[in-house]
Amino acid sequence: TGTKQYPWTTRRTVDLGVGRVPHSFMVIPDCPYPLLGCDLLTKLGAQIHFSAEGTRVLDQAGQPIHVLTLGLMDGYRLHEVPLTPDAGVQPWLQQFPSARAETGGMGLAKRRPPVFVELKPGAAPARGRQYPMSLEAKKGITPHIRRLLDLGVLRPCQSAWKTPLLPVRKPNSHDYRPVQDLRGANKRVMDIHPIVPNPYTLLSSIPPSHIWYTVLDLKDAFFSLPLTPKSQDLFAFEWHDPDKGINGQLTWTRLPQGFKNSPTIFDKALHEDLGEFRSPNPQLTLSQYVDDLLIAAESRDTCLTS
Repeated sequence: TGTKQYPWTTRRTVDLGVGRVPHSFMVIPDCPYPLLGCDLLTKLGAQIHFSAEGTRVLDQAGQPIHVLTLGLMDGYRLHEVPLTPDAGVQPWLQQFPSARAETGGMGLAKRRPPVFVELKPGAAPARGRQYPMSLEAKKGITPHIRRLLDLGVLRPCQSAWKTPLLPVRKPNSHDYRPVQDLRGANKRVMDIHPIVPNPYTLLSSIPPSHIWYTVLDLKDAFFSLPLTPKSQDLFAFEWHDPDKGINGQLTWTRLPQGFKNSPTIFDKALHEDLGEFRSPNPQLTLSQYVDDLLIAAESRDTCLTS
């Protein structure tokens, strides 16, 4: 538009995957999206196809064009040697298949009582309007919703509460994940004083002699804590799936993501359960940040045994 000036790069040689061409680029650091101009698309011989499944960009031979974008500070990653998988992990996966997210299924904290969510005095049910959803987005989140229904994490309901569901597209794919806008419910729920520790404080508490580490990431951690039936109705949303005979509302039977108190509630519950491990193992340092665990020890054998 001529309202702001941006610099051009010098003429650079660019590998397009179908050949190398000289090209100059305009540098716009504040642009939120990587843009390919008509000049570079012409050199690519690009063909852009629009369909109900999405947009496809093909080269002049009809093959998909894959574009990798990254910040200048991350350019060194292009020259890194790929890491080889740790052979020592395989025996663990074979010995403890139920601990692996891909094979163990959804976890459940069997020794924790169902979570009761306390409302603010005089709070009325939140009634948010469902946002418009494209057919592509609806198809994208449907498998995820059906999976959670099959696992019992979601259930049909009739509730005075209703909050919108947002389909969020995963980067560089046609897959979507369902994200619930719980701001309306969060405003009506009593606050819990956050007790989630500062990660820098956690790391500074590790003794210098503990130089061996094991890192555990708990998948779908919040879903391991059940909700009381009365509290479940607070998180209902609208859902229609004619193939499954669903035309109404669904709600969560487990602690949902997006609920403002979920991190604090889960952090406290896991901290209490891990107390049984910390006491008899003073030779280890077990640090917990919500659903991430770090086990530190002085030797490799001690770290593996833990």
